[in-house]
Amino acid sequence: MSRSKLAFNFKNAFPTCAEWANAFRFKTLKTLPRATLSSSETALECAKALNIQNPENRIALELYPGLGCWTRALKDIGFKRVISLEPQSVYYQWLQEEVFGPLEEKVSVFKMDGYEWETYGELKKPDHLGNLVNTDWSQVHPNLFFTGMLPRGRRGEQLLSQFVCCVHNKMAMHSLGRIPMAFWVPDLLYPKLTSVAGERARCKMSIVAEAVGEVKTIYETKPGDAYPDSTSYHLVSIVPWEKSRINADWDVFEYVLKHLFVQPKTKLTTAIKTLGPGAEILLGRLPYNPDVFVRDLTIEQLDQIAIKFDQWPLKPKVLFEDADPFLSK
Repeated sequence: MSRSKLAFNFKNAFPTCAEWANAFRFKTLKTLPRATLSSSETALECAKALNIQNPENRIALELYPGLGCWTRALKDIGFKRVISLEPQSVYYQWLQEEVFGPLEEKVSVFKMDGYEWETYGELKKPDHLGNLVNTDWSQVHPNLFFTGMLPRGRRGEQLLSQFVCCVHNKMAMHSLGRIPMAFWVPDLLYPKLTSVAGERARCKMSIVAEAVGEVKTIYETKPGDAYPDSTSYHLVSIVPWEKSRINADWDVFEYVLKHLFVQPKTKLTTAIKTLGPGAEILLGRLPYNPDVFVRDLTIEQLDQIAIKFDQWPLKPKVLFEDADPFLSK
């Protein structure tokens, strides 16, 4: 959307849901604008509930601030600075002109997209976050915090999956250190992040998230907390462990997950065949009874499969035809 100047003529200082739906959507599209928090009171309560240590020493990097309720809450609990990345033109103009303004010292809003890999390269420049690199993973990064409200749909799912994988690989934001995170996660995406072994939604994302950090649910939105009214979000905290629970080579572990979870309701004794011709030989090399359903496998059990697979001389030579463009750069 390209507009040189917008007039936000709302009955009150903050738009109603109907006013929001009309003013912030792309005029060429019939879909609603990207979901956003709409309750400043809820935002502030949830920011406090995170119990962030020494916020006055921290910079918060926020993705997709929307109407800015979460941004203001982060500022109000005492963050040293909040850097907000808002790619949508109308939201960006709203934040710049109506919420914070040119005299605001603690909040900086940039028209950038956290979905783009190049964004993190820009953020690592010295005038943003580049001087805050802390490679000591024995402690949680004392000066940074990563947060935001993830878009619904495929885009939000890809982002969250990449973020948890980047903790293990120490890439993107986590090339700067062991950074605590808290994201507002859409309802449909939430079980893919939080499911444990044995649950129906168990998948690569929940396995990797459990392996790389402590995952806690802080809050589930209620009617009036977000626009649109039908939107349900969960605030989830992810604090990286000092060391990932995945010991196998990352590419091998990823290959094993990708193939086994094509058939999550199948016994491992059958699903192991998806790893390659003759892979059944690996069953006898595992330090546990392989008569278990794929979605019941623990992180340690999956890790053992990947380690034994990597040691197998007859494993496929090429594990991935196309590497993940986000993680390969």
